[in-house]
Amino acid sequence: MKKRYFIIYNILIIFLFFISIEFLLRIYFNQTEKFSCYLKTDDIRKYTNDSNCNFEEKYFEKKDNTIYLTNKKGERVGKKRQINQKEKIFFVGDSFTFGYLSNYNFTYPFNAIQKINNIGKKKFKEINLGVNGYQIDQVLGSINELKKAKGLIVYGLTPNDLFDINNSKSEVNNDNYGLIDRIRIILSKLNLVSVQYFSSIILKNQKIYIKIYKNRGPKSGYLDKNGSLLWQEKYKIFENKISMLPKEIKDRLIIVIIPQQIQIKLLRNNQLEDGIAFDRKILSICNKIKIECISKTLELAINQNYNTHFTLDGHFLPETNKKYGELISKDLYTIFNKKLTDEY
Repeated sequence: MKKRYFIIYNILIIFLFFISIEFLLRIYFNQTEKFSCYLKTDDIRKYTNDSNCNFEEKYFEKKDNTIYLTNKKGERVGKKRQINQKEKIFFVGDSFTFGYLSNYNFTYPFNAIQKINNIGKKKFKEINLGVNGYQIDQVLGSINELKKAKGLIVYGLTPNDLFDINNSKSEVNNDNYGLIDRIRIILSKLNLVSVQYFSSIILKNQKIYIKIYKNRGPKSGYLDKNGSLLWQEKYKIFENKISMLPKEIKDRLIIVIIPQQIQIKLLRNNQLEDGIAFDRKILSICNKIKIECISKTLELAINQNYNTHFTLDGHFLPETNKKYGELISKDLYTIFNKKLTDEY
């Protein structure tokens, strides 16, 4: 009986200890709820950014708050109004394009266009249509909404855009979550700051991060230079989806490849082939179907001597978001001049 009480007592002490740690860390970091200003749609997109949002978020890995503003069309905007006479460039994609955890003046669409406007006579205006959580079909839904709009379209493609791609008729459709992803999803739903904080400390170790990520199962298949069977199928479906876009859309489309944190870590760990395997495959697809495509993953990893992503969250740090926009600006400028000269 005494042993039983002793066990219960120790379990209670441990429980109260973790509750206390969670409470203290919540007070210390003052973390708020995540951006949640969305509007449901009846099409393949399922949801989009709501109009006239003014949302402020505090994240534990970031010192300053992030402010998100949208206009009446649900486009992410900055505080400063832009001149309407400029040529519009539409940026579509997921949270990397939206600029999650970055204030607007640090987002890559804003900085790419700012850099281009500083070097060329023709002036452009970025239209940020990025939406947190979007997968490939939702992004393509956004692209198809731009059929009648005048302006070039830049798609910020990340590997996780292809995570949900599957083919019900395929034998390699078994894209179930691995154990690590199941645990991650459960912990994410619990939204425990203590777990997030201590996880971020552990994941700062590059060897541990790489080992954990590569054990995610099917989702890490894009890091294989030979391509897993599942990811070979994903690439085929991706190629088919892009190929089926209307010609008037494809003529206006530019794909920029945005690297995940793991790719940067692999490249800095001299695992070149695996680190740029995704980029090489996408570039090959773009070349085959004649879509303009830009990759700066290697340059971002090798030439930039600083951390690129939030340790736990995995999004670009604001400074990296800005740098990435500057990195792609020269290639975008060249493509803009070519396409606009050809009068798409």
